[in-house]
Parts: sequence; structure tokens; C-alpha cells
Amino acid sequence: MDNINKEDWLLWQFADSALPTGGFIASSGLEVAIQTGYVKDTDSLSLFLSSSIENYAYSALPFVTDSWQVLVPTSDEEVILENIIKLDDLYEACTSNVITKRASKAQGVAMLTLFSKSFGEEFGNNRKVGDKVVDRLKLEVRKENAFGHLPITFGLVSKCLGISLERAQQLFLFLFSRAALSAAVRLNIIGPYYSQRMLSECQTFVETSLKKTYNIKADDAAQTSPILDILQGRHDKLYSRLFNS
Repeated sequence: MDNINKEDWLLWQFADSALPTGGFIASSGLEVAIQTGYVKDTDSLSLFLSSSIENYAYSALPFVTDSWQVLVPTSDEEVILENIIKLDDLYEACTSNVITKRASKAQGVAMLTLFSKSFGEEFGNNRKVGDKVVDRLKLEVRKENAFGHLPITFGLVSKCLGISLERAQQLFLFLFSRAALSAAVRLNIIGPYYSQRMLSECQTFVETSLKKTYNIKADDAAQTSPILDILQGRHDKLYSRLFNS
């Protein structure tokens, strides 16, 4: 029997719902969509998921790709940090509503903390440079010189851990899909068993989106569904809400 590949094991860890990255606080606009009647049954939920995955692939995945690639051409810590912060600033500028920004920053900082406390100085071919960059990025976020958005920190951490770009892109969209369906269960629009059925169906949505966006750069990131952006931006206006975003 072959030994378990280290990358596979890391992917299983990241796919664990107990991973402390704060994804459970976000509904990706689903809570607003349900309360406003945009999502009212499984058919409309499926449409919401496909639109959300495509939108996220176009708007966020390019930043994962570029931040992963920052470590490829150089091992210069200063250059890497400078380029990461530039990407972080660009994502902040490209994200139009404060609700999405808030969730992205909370989960992004959690990703940096996860790497430092659980994986730092242990895994990955670029661990020495990566550890220093992650620590310095955390410090810059604390000093409010950087935002620490999730797509940027996810790409950086994935590269530091030795996860390939292709697998990192797949994992990023899988985790987004799973989080949205987890929110759907807690909002009582579907049950846990049907959630797993829909998560299986999301594979098609993810694969279709990846084929269109796997090589898009951050400069070409875009929103593909303005209605989703509007729904996400209305979250704080809800009279009662379960999620932070």
C-alpha cells in the first residue's frame, strides 16, 4: 500500500468543517436572499449556488491565483510582502460592499492565524520564507497597513504549505460551496442529507467556473452577478439575522 501523499492529507484537513477559519459566520448573501424571497425552494437555491460560485470564481479566485504565484519567481521576503499587500489593496478596492469586506477580512486573518499556530515551520517547500511573510503580514494587518483579505491569505498559505495551484483553486471554490450549503441547513431551507446531495451537484458548477477562470489575473477580476452584490450588501439591514454576513 502506498503512503498517503502529504498534499492530500492537507487537503483533507482543510476540508474539515472543524477547521477554525470562521467560515461558519458567513452566509454569502443567502440569509438576505431567503428573507427577501429570492431563494424560496431547492430550485432557486440551486440557481443561487451556481450564480454565487461563478461570481466568486470571477471576483475572488484570480486573487488566490496571483497570491499563490507571488512566491514562485522570488524568495525575497520584502518583494513577496510588497506584492501581497498590493494584491490585498486591489481586492479591497474591487470589493464594493462593506459586508463582503468584513467577512473576507475576518476569515483572512483567521487563515493567517491557522497557518502560524498549526502549520508554521513544519510543512511545505517554502516554509521559511512563507512563515516570515505570514508573520509580517499579520503584523501589517494589526497595524492597519493591510487588510488581510481571504483570497490573498488563502493563496499565500496554500503555496507555503506546498499545495499546488490547481488543487488550491479547487479547494477554494469547494469550501465556498460547502459554507453556503451549511448556511442553508442552519437557515432551515434544506436538511443535512439534501445538503450533501446538493454539494455533490456543486461539483459541476465548480468545474464549469474553473474552466473559465483558472488563469484569470487579479487585474481582470469582475462581478458577474450584480444582484448577489446587492443582496450581500443588504445584510446589516435585516431585522433579525443569524449570520455575520
